[in-house]
Amino acid sequence: MSDVLIVGAGLGALALAGDLRAAGADVRLLDKSRGGAGRAATRRVRLDGGREARLDHGARFFTARGERLRSLARAGEAAGWLRAWATGFPTWEAGEIRVDGGGEHPRYAPVDGLSALGRHLGEGLDVAYGVAAARLERGGAGWRVHDDGGGTHEARRLVLNLPAAQASALLGEHAPELRAALSGVTYDPCWAVGAVLEQDLAADWPALRFKGHPALDWVAREHTKRPAGHPPALMLHAHADWSRAHLEDRPGDVQAALLAAAAEVLGGFTPLHTFAHRWRYAQPARRAAGAHFWDAELSLGACGDGFTPDDHGTRVEAALLSGWSLAAALEAGA
Repeated sequence: MSDVLIVGAGLGALALAGDLRAAGADVRLLDKSRGGAGRAATRRVRLDGGREARLDHGARFFTARGERLRSLARAGEAAGWLRAWATGFPTWEAGEIRVDGGGEHPRYAPVDGLSALGRHLGEGLDVAYGVAAARLERGGAGWRVHDDGGGTHEARRLVLNLPAAQASALLGEHAPELRAALSGVTYDPCWAVGAVLEQDLAADWPALRFKGHPALDWVAREHTKRPAGHPPALMLHAHADWSRAHLEDRPGDVQAALLAAAAEVLGGFTPLHTFAHRWRYAQPARRAAGAHFWDAELSLGACGDGFTPDDHGTRVEAALLSGWSLAAALEAGA
């Protein structure tokens, strides 16, 4: 039996587990995906000739407003796996590209893709990938999680690091207070389309934000995050309204529509490889109050980007702060 079992291995869960393990707890994580880190996801594309492209099709970058993440960023830059990508991005609006004044803080991008942040945080942790939790059971000694493969996992304390709808479904009749806290959390969806190009665009910006476009919210020249020699590549994100309207469309149709929209804005380009990915729970539109949830009587908690650990909005850093906040509460005996 573990001290703490965490269902979901997103960034908040990895932050929580790292701190608890450092404090001496026996922590185990379960995640239904093959690689964890949630939307800090990087797609690897193999090209002819053995070349590889890496495209961040989930989260785009991360900021480091708080001291703890600034320290992590400095260490990552010193170690060579992380670099500051940009301090701001120009905006497309009504056919014009407006260059803003930049920003006061850098946007960081790991050189091998954003999933490298998850690998860094998860180093040495006990994570069971490809394991989907199906049912919870509470007993005298703690919690029992039954997975969809027939396995059973036990722990004295249980934490959920899942989108609110998935967490509520898994809870069933357990923990009405947590279900109430999650009931107001909503997410915007996002369709993402990646394209490795035959030739780079004639552009000098790393990425464009879009205002008022009927489909696009973001276009990044992904190779500007990577070492020299990386194949030119674009990452397109549709805005929430378009994604919601086309949520159940076929990936091929979405891919064609967004590539055509990008070509109309950016000029022609020739893709060598393309893909589409649908994020049903891309970004919280409404979040639960507080940095995390913890019920000491039930030994049950939740963390992640669906909570509100600070007032800077939804982003990678918010998920990490939520996990670190819950870790501090558990270490303090909450």
